Amino acid sequence: MYNKQIHNRYKHAMIPALIMGVLTNVYIISILVFVEANEALFSPTLGGTIFLICFILLKIDRINAKLSFLIASFTVAVEVSIHTHFLGWNSGFFYFLFLLPTVFLLNSSWKIWMIILFNGSIALLTGILGYLYYDGDSFYTISNETESYISLFNLLGTAIIVFVVMLYFSKTINKKDEALVNAYTKLENQNTKISAQHQQQKILIKEIHHRVKNNLQVISSLMSLQARTIKNTEVIKVLNDSKRRIEAIALVHQKLYSNDNIGHVDIKSYLQELMDSQQALNTHVKCKVDSNNVVLSLDTAVPLGLIISEMISNAIKHAFNGIESPELTVTLINTKDNLELVVKDNGVGLPEDFDLNNPQSLGTEIICALTEQINGSIVCSNDMGAKFTILFQDQAINKIR
Repeated sequence: MYNKQIHNRYKHAMIPALIMGVLTNVYIISILVFVEANEALFSPTLGGTIFLICFILLKIDRINAKLSFLIASFTVAVEVSIHTHFLGWNSGFFYFLFLLPTVFLLNSSWKIWMIILFNGSIALLTGILGYLYYDGDSFYTISNETESYISLFNLLGTAIIVFVVMLYFSKTINKKDEALVNAYTKLENQNTKISAQHQQQKILIKEIHHRVKNNLQVISSLMSLQARTIKNTEVIKVLNDSKRRIEAIALVHQKLYSNDNIGHVDIKSYLQELMDSQQALNTHVKCKVDSNNVVLSLDTAVPLGLIISEMISNAIKHAFNGIESPELTVTLINTKDNLELVVKDNGVGLPEDFDLNNPQSLGTEIICALTEQINGSIVCSNDMGAKFTILFQDQAINKIR
């Protein structure tokens, strides 16, 4: 992309240079006709034709600006040598050689070796022509006055060509730069508006999650109030379990509105808060969290939060009968291909008839259903206590990546 921009810029220098090359050859033809140097007319005629062909090909993008310059430079070098041979050094045709480094250096992409080689060859050619023709006789003999006028016209012509090329190049580039600045300004204004809209949306989304969390807490409080009016222990147990599940979901929404990364949950801090709340309720159980820094989408975080809540609740209810130093550990690691959740206790272990495919409790049924919802797989085993391992992927995060 950058090389293309440089080519386009150099093209804007070569177009007027080639046009001026055609006009200069027309001027040289008139000079040669004036001094009756008819044998030399082939040079500007052929040179003007070459310049015209290069202009057309460059205009329709059949050749690039660098190639057109090299062809034009070779043509100028040959023409200057021929015209100096026919009319002599003092006719000043060597002035046109000074144009070549000027136009050459308008392109900043030349290699160092190319800069040295090209400019060195121009200096060498000028030196050779000076050595051969400075005091030598020309093919045509013209008066000193005519020779002086031709030299003056050639010098003015060189200056005019430099002025025209630089003026055209500068104006064209300035117009493009101005258009680029205007486009950049518009883009910056649009980005500012989009950023403001995005910020407003983030605030609205945070407010939504805040209200959802508050509503869930209201529901949880209503369940607590309802449980106080009921004497049936089974109903109270159901209400408390439902309350715990609602609080697990509410914690996810709390994480969402307190986090700048809208729509994603820092699951490590979520697990820590979940375990801290369990630790506060069950002070005799040592609760530990070992997790990588993992960020999950809302679609994965909510069911995963419920799964972990159910596993923790089940362990506290059933695992630690007769255990002196109960411990509960939740581990979440990000492996190469999957996320791995492990919930382990040092309790009495799973009963022999425990079967995930045939759940005997609502909590186990919820765990299996939610694991399937996040496209995960679950296995359980006895390893100095019960151990549940869930492998899953966060599909929403994978799509973002």
